[in-house]
Amino acid sequence: MYPKTIYLDNNATTSILPEVVEAMLYDLDGIPRNPSSVTSYGREAREKIIQSRRSIAKYFGLLPEEVYFTSGGTESNHMLIHGFHQRRPGPIISTAIEHASALEALKPYRPILLNINETGSPKLADIEDLLTRVRPSFIMLSGANTETGVMIPLNEIAALCERNSTPLVIDGVGLLGKVKCSPLPKGISAISFSGHKCHGPKGIGLAIIRKEYKIPPLFKGGHQERGMRAGTENLSGILGLAKAISLIDETTFTQMETLRDHFESLLLTKFPNFKINGQGTRLPNTSNIYFENTCAETLLINLDQKGLIASLGSACSSGTLEPSHVLLGMGLSKDRALSSLRFSLSRLTTKEEIERSIELISACL
Repeated sequence: MYPKTIYLDNNATTSILPEVVEAMLYDLDGIPRNPSSVTSYGREAREKIIQSRRSIAKYFGLLPEEVYFTSGGTESNHMLIHGFHQRRPGPIISTAIEHASALEALKPYRPILLNINETGSPKLADIEDLLTRVRPSFIMLSGANTETGVMIPLNEIAALCERNSTPLVIDGVGLLGKVKCSPLPKGISAISFSGHKCHGPKGIGLAIIRKEYKIPPLFKGGHQERGMRAGTENLSGILGLAKAISLIDETTFTQMETLRDHFESLLLTKFPNFKINGQGTRLPNTSNIYFENTCAETLLINLDQKGLIASLGSACSSGTLEPSHVLLGMGLSKDRALSSLRFSLSRLTTKEEIERSIELISACL
């Protein structure tokens, strides 16, 4: 018996776990708890945030004072990009295939863009060469591209930046819950994460900033988050995020990769001409597939009607009727970009769902 809908769009958002909901209910019971208040309610709420911050810091191998709560990955990226540039103005090194939230924040600074080819990742040698000629304010890169799943050589880039005393800011939204993130490489100066990408709640995220880097706040007007993020804290979101991170099980990374490989193997058997977009090392849950001579938008709609949810790419840019800027940035043709779909699994995805998905894709094609 198959479920009504098979969900393979987990890079857009994941289902919230029951344990996470339970943790959040503490702040949804009708008692008015403001963590900034000096009342008993406020002190109790503040202690919950302290405990959550410590729990998250321990997971990443960090100090609690290096963890800042935000509204999500977009705010975290803006906070880090604007903050690091104000800290030390200068050129910024990045790529044209970053998430829209990072690209929009970078746009006023006209970043130097690294070359990207069909591998889907910048080359370490290109970064090393550029650092011999440019002293950047910082380097901003996605740890993994959420459309193709291709990961950058993070440890090597972090070590290179450390040797060159160059701050490295990472959009880590695609990494959490899919690959090992603890401990963070020493060369990473700051990194962003989002709760709803790892079975946590929406509207909550992290900006992790190493203690040696002092940047100005994005929002002013309150003392919250040690003056770095004005506004009453999202207590239920913080509790949910801390719980979601505590539930991350690294043994599920291999499980997702096995299912992802099974999905691609079955596809190849039925459709020998299909191609994977992104030749580099990928997240264990992501397949960005080129279906030759197929309108991806039509295929997506037909699959949705049959009970399989996938994606044209990033949820923040889908629906624009434009080809993926990521695939175009990799040098792929517009026709290929318009004939590609992304399938992204979670640790809740089953083998039965994968095999049923192949049947549905076959029926639509």
